[in-house]
Amino acid sequence: MTGGLNPKAWEKMIQVSSDMSCAFDRGGYFIYASDASKRILGYSSEELIGRHYSEFLHPDYLQATREALQSVLRNTSANDIENCYIHKDGSVVSVSWSALWCEEDGTIFCIARDVTELKKSRLRLEESQQLYKALFEYNPDVLFIQNKEGLVQEVNQSFCDIFGISREEAMDRPTTSFLPPEMVPLCQMYLGQALQGHMVRYDLELCTANGERRLFDVSKTPITSGGEVAYVHTILKDITTVVRSYEKLSRQAKKLNSIFESITDAFFTLDRNWNYTYTNSEFDRILNVERRSLEGKNIWEVFPDGVNGIFHQKYRYAMVTGKSVHFEAFSQELQLWLELRVYPTEEGIAVYFTDNTEQKRIQQELEKLSLVASNTTNGVIITDPERRIEWVNKSFTRLTGYSPEEAIGKRPSELLHVHASSIQAFEAISQEIVKGKPVSFEILNHRKNGEEIWFSVQVNPVYNEAGQLVRYITIQTDITERVRARQELEMLSLVASNTDNGVVITDANGLTEWVNEGFVKITGYTLPEIRGRKPGELLQGEGTQADAVKKIRNNLKQGTHFSTTLINYKKSGERFWVSMDITPIFDNDGAITRFIAIQRDITFRKEAEDSLMKMTQDLYSHNSDLQQFTYIVSHNLRAPVANALGLTRLLTSIGKHSGQFDQALSNLSQSVVNLDTVLKDINMILSIRDSRGNLELEPIALKLVVQQALSSLQESLRQCGGTVLNAIPDDLTVRANKAYLYSVFYNLLSNAIKYRSEKRALVLQIRCYGDSGKGVLVSLSDNGSGFDMQKANKNMFKLYKRFHSDKKGRGIGLYLVKTHLEAMGGHIEVNSQVGVGTKFLIYLAKV
Repeated sequence: MTGGLNPKAWEKMIQVSSDMSCAFDRGGYFIYASDASKRILGYSSEELIGRHYSEFLHPDYLQATREALQSVLRNTSANDIENCYIHKDGSVVSVSWSALWCEEDGTIFCIARDVTELKKSRLRLEESQQLYKALFEYNPDVLFIQNKEGLVQEVNQSFCDIFGISREEAMDRPTTSFLPPEMVPLCQMYLGQALQGHMVRYDLELCTANGERRLFDVSKTPITSGGEVAYVHTILKDITTVVRSYEKLSRQAKKLNSIFESITDAFFTLDRNWNYTYTNSEFDRILNVERRSLEGKNIWEVFPDGVNGIFHQKYRYAMVTGKSVHFEAFSQELQLWLELRVYPTEEGIAVYFTDNTEQKRIQQELEKLSLVASNTTNGVIITDPERRIEWVNKSFTRLTGYSPEEAIGKRPSELLHVHASSIQAFEAISQEIVKGKPVSFEILNHRKNGEEIWFSVQVNPVYNEAGQLVRYITIQTDITERVRARQELEMLSLVASNTDNGVVITDANGLTEWVNEGFVKITGYTLPEIRGRKPGELLQGEGTQADAVKKIRNNLKQGTHFSTTLINYKKSGERFWVSMDITPIFDNDGAITRFIAIQRDITFRKEAEDSLMKMTQDLYSHNSDLQQFTYIVSHNLRAPVANALGLTRLLTSIGKHSGQFDQALSNLSQSVVNLDTVLKDINMILSIRDSRGNLELEPIALKLVVQQALSSLQESLRQCGGTVLNAIPDDLTVRANKAYLYSVFYNLLSNAIKYRSEKRALVLQIRCYGDSGKGVLVSLSDNGSGFDMQKANKNMFKLYKRFHSDKKGRGIGLYLVKTHLEAMGGHIEVNSQVGVGTKFLIYLAKV
């Protein structure tokens, strides 16, 4: 097969070739691949040898390639196969194979060539052909191409339809043979200009094959090759309808002119090139222009700021779609609000518009007032001169409970003034309202449901241009909370001095003005010591919660009543829990004048809550342990006991010298061993539980314990070819129990070896991520088989729970890891992914 070349020279030629040379055995496994495989498929020859060709083959080509190779095996002649392979980077590579079966040594020899670009070129060629058909063959305009002798070389279907001939009849004939005699000189003249390199355009009237006379817009474009004109491309666009319409419009133009001038709206027309073709006198008046100065000019040259704006968009929409448009817009150039109606015409568009600037200004003012009235949190009432309600806003309904339908036509006093005090208060000021003077007052009213509500009311009269009173506008502000706070302050003043609770009064800036004896008893600070200072400066300390302090500051700034609890410190330094109610005090103008804080020492209650919480946690822990033992007894302990009982009964009923007896005895022995194993597990779990709280902890060199665990597993690591990267610092010390710490790492390392991946060598990485004053964070990660975190869910560290059915184990390792760490004051977290590996995060206390 190598001719006169020696094998080494032949192999060198193959390696330097851009094509990939390879060989398969009869089963389809690579036994040779040239260096070109790295360029074509991304795999080196070493990565391919020994692997089946189908591993790299695109699934769509699997069956066809298998059949092609079978054909090669049946015929020793070379066969070409074209298919697609998956590149190492995941991309698809089109490959053309030339395969040959060598029966002498049972080998299939192949030469592979990357034809991806060739396939793309074919696809582009097909797309170009389709595009050609869309642009030329299916074009509704008449298209044809002539050579420099004037002979037709190509025509489209529209050409054949217009002239009533087939494509074959038109080929290699001059177009003059299809034209009426009177048109021949004109067409030859323009053809000559096109052959000289000029693009020409003219109108032509023809009688089509069906006897209809049509007008065409003809354009001829020269096509050059090698610097010379080789062909002329001609387009005949049927403009019969346009021309006829134009003629008709021209005849009607004079009639329409008088109509347009009589229109009260401003009016103008634009052609399809956006040029003014007509404006009426109202247009001239509104825009203050002379019509003759605009006719023929482009609208976007006259108003350049309108390009791409709403006027351009709406005009273009009407012109393109043929649909009329009605819209309102503001012209920046004219500083006018215009209402426009745009109608498409055969020539372009016709536009009617009116100046709505003044109406828009009034509308906007009304909308602003309506928006304010509708969305203000205050109640708004509009009444007639007789004080009967004409309109109310949503806030009136929210504040009073009365809907607009219930309120309109009634006086506000009829709905709201139920309480005797409110009636008397209103009568005292009603005379001022009747006089048409602005009035402000506070009054107690009632909601629809009978609930009391305090309003700050402002009544403003509204007069027309003649000075007549036409309505009243009433603004209601809910001041119920303010009044109640004021009333509460008056009540508090009676008891503040004698209550056991602490009372603090500050100014609007939070500076202390007064404290009672209760405050002195609770905190130890006297009034002279705290006066002029913010209470938090003296009472807050290291343990005071930042979020509680932030809440206090925000609520003080907002001026709202609120309650909170936080840790404070007495003058002696003793820490205590305090519950505070803080109320802002307002003056008649609604401004905050001071704050009153009521403090209660709730230390005893908080300590009781903490104690109850600890008892609850302990109870939960004991209950969890009880569930674990219940599980052991009901599942793991019951099974071997039941087996042993059954086998004991069986042994008493069969002969001692029979094979069945020996088998039953062996099974009984195994059941007893299983029972012993479960009992040992129970004993170990009980010892761990009993050690909680009194386990002896000491400074331990973490890296030394990890190395001891690795030493015990050295043989297992050697057998599986595993690698361990231990990055724990030599001087890192943790506070732990050595035996428990050894058990933690031994179990995690042995699990990593047991559940390693069969597809790759095991790599274990041990790192120390954190070494702060609070503790140490150690990670142990592997590239093993991993497990499904979603399926494992809450059973991750439960006793006798396993996640790999193909490996032996009791499901106790992770349970021991978790319980040992918790006994030492640490904890563990895990993250795993099937086929990727597992990572454990171990938190340990630092010395």
